[in-house]
Amino acid sequence: MDSDNIINLDTVVARAGESVFSQVDGEVVMMSIENGEYYGINLIGSRIWGLLESPVRVSDVCDILLPDYDVTREQCTKDILLFLQQMVEKGNITIVNAK
Repeated sequence: MDSDNIINLDTVVARAGESVFSQVDGEVVMMSIENGEYYGINLIGSRIWGLLESPVRVSDVCDILLPDYDVTREQCTKDILLFLQQMVEKGNITIVNAK
């Protein structure tokens, strides 16, 4: 993995332009135009996807989601970083600014 694609709390991310998506029963389904793959994103992932409409810092995503779920900050951060890392590796999101 390219070190420029590693996400941390200071990374600013946004949706990549190559995905077509729609909401179905509160969850996002998307098709990556670039790699021809289909993805279904659960409710929490769909909420994160919604936050990525505009570039956003990963730490801000954690701050927004944390009050709504019964989870520690550490677990929330770990789960969000893992999800976003997978999304960037698949080409569904892009790193706007990495620190």
